Amino acid sequence: MQKILISGLSGGSGKTIVSLGLSRFFANKNYPVHPFKKGPDYIDAAWLSEASHKPCYCLDPFFMNEQELAPHFSNTLQNAPKSTIALIEGNRGLYDGKDYLGSCSSAQLAHTLDCPVLLTVNCTKITRTTAALVLGMQHFDPKLKIAGVILNNIASGRHGSIIQKSIEKYTDIPVLGIIPRQKSNPIPERHLGLCLDKSKDRETVLNALAELIAGHTDTEKILACMQPFEVPAAKENQEQLTIPDKPLHIAYLYDDAFWFYYQENFDAFKKLGAKLIPLSILSSQSFAEQLQEQNLTEYDLDGLYIGGGYPELFAKEISSSPKLADIKNWVEQSMPVYAECGGFMLLAKKLHFLEESGYKTYPMAGIFDIETKFFNIPQGLGYTEMQTRLPNPYHPAGSFWKGHEFHFSTAINYSSEQEFLFELTKGHGMIEKNMQNKKICFDGLLHKNCFASYTHLYAPAVPHFAQNFVKTALEYRRIKREKQ
Repeated sequence: MQKILISGLSGGSGKTIVSLGLSRFFANKNYPVHPFKKGPDYIDAAWLSEASHKPCYCLDPFFMNEQELAPHFSNTLQNAPKSTIALIEGNRGLYDGKDYLGSCSSAQLAHTLDCPVLLTVNCTKITRTTAALVLGMQHFDPKLKIAGVILNNIASGRHGSIIQKSIEKYTDIPVLGIIPRQKSNPIPERHLGLCLDKSKDRETVLNALAELIAGHTDTEKILACMQPFEVPAAKENQEQLTIPDKPLHIAYLYDDAFWFYYQENFDAFKKLGAKLIPLSILSSQSFAEQLQEQNLTEYDLDGLYIGGGYPELFAKEISSSPKLADIKNWVEQSMPVYAECGGFMLLAKKLHFLEESGYKTYPMAGIFDIETKFFNIPQGLGYTEMQTRLPNPYHPAGSFWKGHEFHFSTAINYSSEQEFLFELTKGHGMIEKNMQNKKICFDGLLHKNCFASYTHLYAPAVPHFAQNFVKTALEYRRIKREKQ
C-alpha cells in the first residue's frame, strides 16, 4: 500500500481540490483509494467518499491519542487490496493545531502515521517568496518529510515558471503540479463549508477535478513520492460486546437536509449488531412507504439517529411535513432518539431563519420547549469538552467526554427552569449562564429517551455512546414486544 497526507500553508490553499481530484483520478484509473480526513470534518469526508467510492474515515489527534490513531488507521485498511492508496486530507495549515505548540495539527498526524506530506500552496499575488515559504515549512520541522509541492492559483505560464524555478533553486522539494487559477470555485460551497446536495451533479464536479489534476500535475511522480507500507494484523478486541440475536433496526435521517455523519459512528452501531436504515424527511414518500421499500414497518424500528446538516435551508419543506408528527409519535413512545446540531434544530419548537426579506419562523417537531435562531456568523465553532451533570440513557452522569460543534444558530426562548445535561469546559453549547460571576456554557436536552445537543460526537472518542444507545434500543424493543 501507499500513503500520503495532503496539506497546505493555510485554509484555502487548494488541498481539498487536490485531494478530491487525486482521489477521483486514481479511482478512475482503477487504483483502490481509501480516503481519510483529518478532523473534525464530515463535509469534506463526504466528498472524499464520493470521489473515491469508498467510506472516508476521520483521523483526529484531539479525539484519539497516538496509541489509538495508528491502530485505527490500520484497522480500517484490514480488508483493503494490497495496492490501496491511503490518501489523507489535512486541515488548515500544516502546523496549525489547538495551541501554540501545534498539538493536534496535521503535522502531528503525519508524524504519528509516519506519512509523507504533499504541500499545496496558494500562489495568488506571490512569486519568489513562495520558495521562502516552502523552505520555511521544511526547516520548521526537519523530521517531517515534505515529499512535493503543488502550486495552486497560478495566473500564467510565466507566473508558474518563476515560482517553480525559485523552489527548485532554494529547496530540494520537487514541484509536482502547477494548477491554473479557476474562473470560479469548482466545488459548490455554503455557510458550513462544501455542499453536497443531491440536486448538484457531483459526478460532473468530481470528474472535472480529476481532469484538472491529470492535466496540471505529474500523477506518476505524485504516486512515486507516496510511502509504501504494510498493514499490521489487527489486534484482538478484548471488549465484551453484547450483540442481539436479531439485528436492531436503527433509522437515520439522510437527505440534503441531514447528512453530517461519521462513518465511525455507523460502524460502532454495526459492530454491536445493528442494521442502519436510511430515511428521508424531504422525500415525497412517507416514512412508512420508505420502510416498506426496505421490507420493514414502523414497528420494526428500534431507534432513530439524526445527525447534522442544513435544516435551515429546507425549513419550509420540513415545517409542512407530516413526518414531524411521526417523529414526535416515536419520541412519545419512548423510542431512543439521538440528535446532533441540525437534529436538535429539527426537534426544537421553532426555527427562525434569516432570509432576504428578514427573519421567518418555521414550526419544527416541538419535542423540546426551546427555539433556534440562525445568524450569518458562527455561534459555536471548534472542539468541545464537557461533564455530564444529569442522568440520561446515553452518557453516564459524571462522565467527561469530547466532541465538536459548528453551528450558525443558537438557542433562544427557553424556560429558566430548563435542565441541561452537560456543563462545558470548552465550547459554547446551547446556552451561557452567569453563575457566581463566571460564565458557564451548557448543552444537551432530554425528553423520555430523546436526546438532543449542539455537540457532535465521534464514536471512538466516546466509547460508551454506541453501547448505551444499543442497550436503550434493546430495552425499547423488549417493552414494545411485551405490549404487542
